[in-house]
Amino acid sequence: MYLLEFDEIVKEVIWGGNFLSTVYSKPFDKNKTIGESWEICDLPNDNNIVSNGELKGKTLSYLVKEYRNELLGKKYKENYFPLLIKLIDANDKLSIQVHPNEEYANKRHNKHGKNEMWYVMETYGEAKLLIGLKENVSVEDLKKAINNNQNIENMFNYFDIKKGDAFYIPSGCIHAILGNVVIAEIQTPSDVTYRLYDWNRVDKNGKGRELHIEDSFNVIKNINAHDLKSKKENKIKNDKLEINTVFCNEYFTAEEYIINNNFSSYTSGDSFEIIMVLEGRGIIKSDYNSINLNIGKTVLIPANLGNYSIDCDNGIKLLRVTL
Repeated sequence: MYLLEFDEIVKEVIWGGNFLSTVYSKPFDKNKTIGESWEICDLPNDNNIVSNGELKGKTLSYLVKEYRNELLGKKYKENYFPLLIKLIDANDKLSIQVHPNEEYANKRHNKHGKNEMWYVMETYGEAKLLIGLKENVSVEDLKKAINNNQNIENMFNYFDIKKGDAFYIPSGCIHAILGNVVIAEIQTPSDVTYRLYDWNRVDKNGKGRELHIEDSFNVIKNINAHDLKSKKENKIKNDKLEINTVFCNEYFTAEEYIINNNFSSYTSGDSFEIIMVLEGRGIIKSDYNSINLNIGKTVLIPANLGNYSIDCDNGIKLLRVTL
């Protein structure tokens, strides 16, 4: 196989913007509020299509079915792609929400649970995240406040964020992105989200979006939000290369690569790799093909690719994701 790129799956939402089209040069309608670009996804109703090479026009699910070992690697034994990769442009607040774990999602929806991480690529104005309940607030306190139609907005932790910050959001953790930010999201392959509160927003017809109160309280866990920010453990740092581990868990390993010169690596057959460009420009090359890299670009590197290199004139910053 060869270096793979895909057509993005575009999600127009009320809280989206046009940063991805105007700044990251994504091929989206600049007049629409695009909140999410699904870069790599293998779900029944959302499946990315290869946009380069001899496999152009094939879906990711087709690749997994026909080339599972070559694409995914020896470490992975399932018959679906294990991650969902997104870019998020939150021009406004997202709902306060929570995701189910594997057991609950499977039982309730016959789907996977959802665990995710956020890497802050850009902020443009005051940017905050909402993560978890305050230390002196219990799940029962929150439930009682909602049942009594009380204002719940002061019951959560709010974090000021800046470019380069990263947070892990496990299933059961209450969370919301609060606008003015572009985020790279790495998550398990699920589209199940329970809305707990949507800031009393209504559409042009005066209707609010659906809430999922019962499901939310069936899965909420009171998690210490202050433990969820990445401490970025450094692995390598020299004049040519810096590598920092952002998160490493049972679902994925995400590393920050800062390449100041040319970089060479290889896939050994154990796992695929995904790279997302956070800053700068360059080109990734293999024995089979090459792809130009610019901010917001995502490339899937098959497990059996072998050698590849990344060339850049003025430095490039990447998020590298593996199993």
